[in-house]
Amino acid sequence: MLIATAAFAMPSSAWAACAVADPASTALGTFSPNALLGGAPPYVPVLAGFDCPATTISVLSGNFLRATVTSADGFKLTSTNPLNTVTAKYVIAADGAGANPFAAGTPFVYMNGTLVNLLGLLGGSARNVKVYVRPSSAAAVAPGTYKGNFKIAWEWRFCDLLGALGLCVGTLDANPTTIPVANVAVTMIVTAKPFTVSIVTHTTWDPQSTTGNPRAIPGSKQRTTITLTNPDIIAIDANSLNIVLPTPNRGAVALDGDGTASPTFVKTAEGSPASSLAVTYSTPASTTDDVDFSENGGTSWTYDPTTTPKAVTNVRVRPRGTMAAGSSFSVSLPYVLF
Repeated sequence: MLIATAAFAMPSSAWAACAVADPASTALGTFSPNALLGGAPPYVPVLAGFDCPATTISVLSGNFLRATVTSADGFKLTSTNPLNTVTAKYVIAADGAGANPFAAGTPFVYMNGTLVNLLGLLGGSARNVKVYVRPSSAAAVAPGTYKGNFKIAWEWRFCDLLGALGLCVGTLDANPTTIPVANVAVTMIVTAKPFTVSIVTHTTWDPQSTTGNPRAIPGSKQRTTITLTNPDIIAIDANSLNIVLPTPNRGAVALDGDGTASPTFVKTAEGSPASSLAVTYSTPASTTDDVDFSENGGTSWTYDPTTTPKAVTNVRVRPRGTMAAGSSFSVSLPYVLF
């Protein structure tokens, strides 16, 4: 049976042997249900409970370091709210890129004499060894706190000098007969991360000052900018965004532009990083572009404002494409005040 313990001490009181102990719980981070479904979370470093403060690890015949990972619940992350029965899951690797995954119950060999040498994964030493955990889910999980636990059994033999017949004549450190086990705990927060919207309006032209320090007076023109931001680490589904902007009080859509040198009605701008979204606008009467007008508060979107712009109650903009993770995108429309 595997139990948690520490490696035996070496004869010298000044020498610190390798040891196995339960590390403190590690926070994997905060992720949205969509990010978990899409496999977007990264591998997160987690203390693995194995530490060799002073041992010199040499690639010599007979030396080895092995770690065996097991989980009583199949590597699940379970909500602390018993009403949330859908669980998340996680995988474990020996490196942050996930190129060296652990298989449950199968020893992962960091080193086996001179045949296998993956000590580079440890950064050249065995101080506070880490594994890397990546959460995900097969179904949408509810917001809340999720916890998981797994065990790592550590086996090792380190000798820094071999003598005749392969006997260790230098410093020897090895795991005890009862293989020591570290109990590793991880937590994760799940919360929705919807896109955010900010709206800014500025005056661009007035009949007296034109574009030089224009004021919001009757007859002046303004441009309203709507900025969408995706705070998540995963992209927003393609063609799923709709921007509905109500006509401001004492205002009407300015189909001829905002009074500046450009007569453009719809303007767009990318943030950094770019969103990969796009908006097309051809004519006010078009039913195939991405800009629609309503004269009835959004009940229908087929109104042609060419003849009576003042009748427009709402404008709908439907950006096309997938909005990249962490990106922002702006679209602006001009209005005239009366």
